[in-house]
Order: sequence, then C-alpha cells, then structure tokens
Amino acid sequence: ATTNFAGSTMNAFRRAQCYKVISSLKRRQHANCKWFLKPVSDPKIVKDYKEKISHPMDLSTLSSKLDRHQYETLAHFVLDLRRIFSNCLQYNTDYGDDFRSAAVECFGCAEDLLNFFVAKHESPTVVYPNLLYCWEKCINAIDSLLKVKNADDGHQTAWYFLQPVTFFCSGSYPEGYLERVNKPIDLGTITQKLMLGCYNSVGAFVADCRTVVKNCKAYYADRDDGELFVKRAERLEESMEIHLGELVMFDRSPDGNEAKQKAKSKCMAIDKPSKSFLEDIMRDLRATTYTDRVAKITESGTQYFEMPVDTTLVPDYLQIVENPMNLEAIDRKIENGSYKTPEDFEYDVNLIFKNCESIPKIIFI
Repeated sequence: ATTNFAGSTMNAFRRAQCYKVISSLKRRQHANCKWFLKPVSDPKIVKDYKEKISHPMDLSTLSSKLDRHQYETLAHFVLDLRRIFSNCLQYNTDYGDDFRSAAVECFGCAEDLLNFFVAKHESPTVVYPNLLYCWEKCINAIDSLLKVKNADDGHQTAWYFLQPVTFFCSGSYPEGYLERVNKPIDLGTITQKLMLGCYNSVGAFVADCRTVVKNCKAYYADRDDGELFVKRAERLEESMEIHLGELVMFDRSPDGNEAKQKAKSKCMAIDKPSKSFLEDIMRDLRATTYTDRVAKITESGTQYFEMPVDTTLVPDYLQIVENPMNLEAIDRKIENGSYKTPEDFEYDVNLIFKNCESIPKIIFI
C-alpha cells in the first residue's frame, strides 16, 4: 500500500515541512499551480469529472487537511499531493493538452521539493513511496498512445482503454468479463499507479500496459460484437510495443543505470536568504498599521505579535498551539543565521498568524 510506511507518523516538524513544500510549489510553479489551487467546479465538466476521478484533490484542500491535522503520516500527505497531478493526467487525455504539461511540470517540481524538505531529513528511513526513476519516460510512453488515431474515423484509438471497463458499462463489468480477465486494468489506472509510486520496476509498468490490450483480446476475440474493439486494441498494441520496447531497452542500458543512480542522489539546491533581505522584510512587516473602525485609533499592526503569548492570561495556550512563534523569536533566528531557506522564514511568519487564528476569539474580548 502507498501509505503503509511505519515510522512516518506526522508530528509538528514533519507538518511544518509539508507546509513548506506547498508554499514553495506555489511560488516556483505559480503559472501552472493556478489550475490546482481549488477543487474542480466548472459546471461543464464537474459531473463527468466526479464519475472518472475517485479521489479529487487540490492544493487548498491539501492545506486545509494539514491545518486540521487530518494526515496521520507523511505518506498520506504525499499520496494526496501526488493525486492532484495524477488526477489531472487521468482526466485530461487529449494528446498535447496544456493541462497535461502543466501537471507534469508541477508534479516534477513537487517531487524535488518533497525530496529537499522531507526525504533528506528522514534519510536513510524511507517515509513515502519512491517514484520509478524514469517516470517521465513512462508518461511520454502513455502520451504516445494518446496520439494514435483510428484509421477509419480519425478518433483517438485509446479512448475505450482510458478508464476502467466499468465506466463504460454503467458501473459494472459486462457479463462473463471477470471469467476471462484476471486483472482488469486501464491506462488511467496505470497513470495513477505510476504517479502514486506503486511501481517498483519498469517491467511492472510495461506488464500493466500490455495487459490492457491482452484483456480486450481475451474478452472480445470470439464475440460477435468484439471485432471493432479487437481492431482498436491491435492498433494500440502496434504503437505500444514500439514505445514500450524503447523504454525496456533504456532500462537495461548503461544510460538507464546511470539514470537510476542519479535519481537516488538527486537533490535540488535552494539558496539561503541573506540576513539583510530578511531584516528588510521584518522592517516592512513592522511598518504595517491597523485602524480600529470603532475607536478610530491607528496603531502598529504587529504589536500583539512581538512577544510570546502571556500564558498567565491564556492558561491553555500551549494546549491549543502546537508550536508557538513571535516576531522577537524570528529576529533571533535571523541574527543566528538559522533560516536556511526562504521557506523556513516564511513558515515562521505565517505560523504567528495561524496560531492567532487558532485561539478562541473570546480570549481577546
């Protein structure tokens, strides 16, 4: 199972690292991320989307689940993060679709950030499923199948192989299907398995792709209504064997071995923010003001966040707030050079206000 990772139980530090992954992804992929910020709600596609996608996910829902402590383990968080982009590829199946390229770019960036903020801190313990080292080549192989058109009508050959058979048969398998097919599989499910880290080898990925065609032939080969489907499967198989063959050859080649080693040691670099840069941000932050709408008094917007919360006034504060933070503590961390990345600093600043929002309003009356 993709979430069965002992030792990956979520805690305050791990949760903080997850927040950093999300914030950094939004900043580094701001143009592409706009498509993944909120749940799919376009009335033109939402019904169809829900029928095809079993576990919808988006960045706002991901963040909300973190806020509510709904992730028991790091592996559960990673599963949902990956689903955002695997869902996009499963649903948007036109060759060359801009959503597909956006999802792949975001997914690749998210994996680099997971490696930087999460995996390297846990090493050598593995706390979430590793991806197949050549997952991008596997996606390209699937894209090549989406490109194939029928010779007779020009429609996409892979159409009937993109979703589970049950999708096309009112939610159930056709009569006798499971008697002839041992392992139902489709290209959409394969895409999900690939991007969720379910494949441990290229061979397993290739076997599932070939099973898609094998299943069609096994069920329809001797049926009166099967000739069309068998022809589609054979046309898809022609292209599949070319691209899967190239993938298998790469996996067995010196280049493939080199790629495997690089994938194991790959880690992105994030520059440490300068002390002066962070001090400038703190200065701008402290320059903000707040005007009370009733009393018409203008005062510093940060005055209540400078010092630690007085627990004599809020006795249960440390039971409510998991990780206290204030501006003076941030000043000290800047002075000590504790912030290794911009995301570390950003997290602490946001934490001040998240903590404030978690306190019952009655305390401040």
